[in-house]
Amino acid sequence: MPNQIRLLDREGNPCTVNIEDLIAIKPTADGPEFYTKDDMYLYPTTLEELLILFKDMGFERLDRTNIVNLNHVKAFDPKARKVYFEEPWTKESKFATVSEANVSKVQHLAKEESAKYKVFSRPSIFWKK
Repeated sequence: MPNQIRLLDREGNPCTVNIEDLIAIKPTADGPEFYTKDDMYLYPTTLEELLILFKDMGFERLDRTNIVNLNHVKAFDPKARKVYFEEPWTKESKFATVSEANVSKVQHLAKEESAKYKVFSRPSIFWKK
């Protein structure tokens, strides 16, 4: 099986290119350009371009600073607006932040804390002792 790389074509559409088909890679101010005998491809250099490549694999933009693979998210803390990649999470757990506008993408992962009620053993007028 040949080694492949995910790149963008000239129109910005995602594509897969066999590495053995590459004849040259040229650096530019906008990132490297990958050439085959027939075409030129661009390497994604922004989060928007990376999202184009990886969206169909389960990645979503959850904040302006990240793109997260939702296939690996295990829990969402709605108070801190963070997703975690393990459940239960600890203060050492890896996390990604979630903007308020993107909470709906992960809200289903929030777990309600189990309610803790204090039981009083006072007699009631409705029950016999």
